Amino acid sequence: MTDSSPTVPLFSVPIEDPRFYVADPWPTFARMREHAPFYYYEPLDTFVVTRHADIRAIAGLPETFVSSRGLFLNDVKYQAQAGDELITDSFFPEGGEQVGTTDPPRHAELRRVMAPAFSAEAMGRVRESLTRDVRGLVDGITPDQVVDWVSYADLVPINAAIRLIGLPHTELERVRFWSDELEKLAGDLTFEELRAAAAEFRSLQRFIVESLEGKRRGPGDGDLLTVLLTAELDDKGVSEANVVMFAMTMLAAGNDTTRSLLSGLVHHLGRHPDQWELLRRDRSLIPAAIEETLRYVTPARAMLRTATEDVEIGGRPIRAGQHVYLMYMAANRDESVFPDAHRYDVTRGESVKHLAFGAGIHHCMGARLVRTEAPIVLDALLDRFTGVKPAGEPTPVLNHIRNGWTGMPVVFTT
Repeated sequence: MTDSSPTVPLFSVPIEDPRFYVADPWPTFARMREHAPFYYYEPLDTFVVTRHADIRAIAGLPETFVSSRGLFLNDVKYQAQAGDELITDSFFPEGGEQVGTTDPPRHAELRRVMAPAFSAEAMGRVRESLTRDVRGLVDGITPDQVVDWVSYADLVPINAAIRLIGLPHTELERVRFWSDELEKLAGDLTFEELRAAAAEFRSLQRFIVESLEGKRRGPGDGDLLTVLLTAELDDKGVSEANVVMFAMTMLAAGNDTTRSLLSGLVHHLGRHPDQWELLRRDRSLIPAAIEETLRYVTPARAMLRTATEDVEIGGRPIRAGQHVYLMYMAANRDESVFPDAHRYDVTRGESVKHLAFGAGIHHCMGARLVRTEAPIVLDALLDRFTGVKPAGEPTPVLNHIRNGWTGMPVVFTT
């Protein structure tokens, strides 16, 4: 292996500043891919990886680059204050195993237990009920008047997650609150603020335990809680701590991704009316439009991994204990994979190569659910409206990880 000492960066990239990501990071990312594809961020002893091929290579080595030592910049930033516990783990029940921060071979065992809740049959049940919900939601939009699209996009993934997990549908607002609290994991917050958010999020545990008791008393219908109650792990039933952990993860973590995608669909179709017209004329393009929007938006910008041994990737030596920050949003504009990458094109064939769901064994389990939800929404909008146009500047989320909006004024036309 060649010299493993980090090189001095040729330029400064403020990866801990959420404002960097919403300004115009694309020229910086292009410069990084060309001149510093493993940009060394000294304050966190972290290499920021921006090339598509390098990220895929790292994702293919899950035992060398592990998730169990942190997923977010805050896990590294506050490591000394958090002690043996990750900031991420402080949001979840003690004794439970978080799929996202579990390494092989345990990671595969946990995914196997959860997999039936994401089967084609389970998605079919979600699709049927969600189609009714979405049609009602879209029918409630007043045409030719300014509306905040995010307030509608918010509701779709929460409704879907509630049905998928098997929770009472009357608690939608509480679920929205918990989803917002989990987002703070990657927020620009102090250690004390993160601790307070973790305490608020842990109140979700009691809600899930209460719902679990109801499932034990009556037959389920294939939802996640029912699946987990009847599943086996380590030749015995799944522990309550793990049942609660799996449900909390799926309930909260999947909402922001879908919300960002649905917001991004309307945002970019509103700014590219020619693409809206293509979809109106040919609905078979909808799946490609979803993949292109996932690429273009990249709801989860980046994730962290930690090297367990000295290794060389893409010609860059990395020492055991150093971190790599997989910048998916930069890789999704890598011109070597996506020619004319800054063009939004719903006919783009190579969009399926995007890394919006990650890669390797940690590829998002909820990807099938997201791909079930989004076409239903887009179909409903295309059925009811002739177009959509911006009615002001949207308000971006300020967060290290999440790429999305808190408000988006638009007009749907008829």
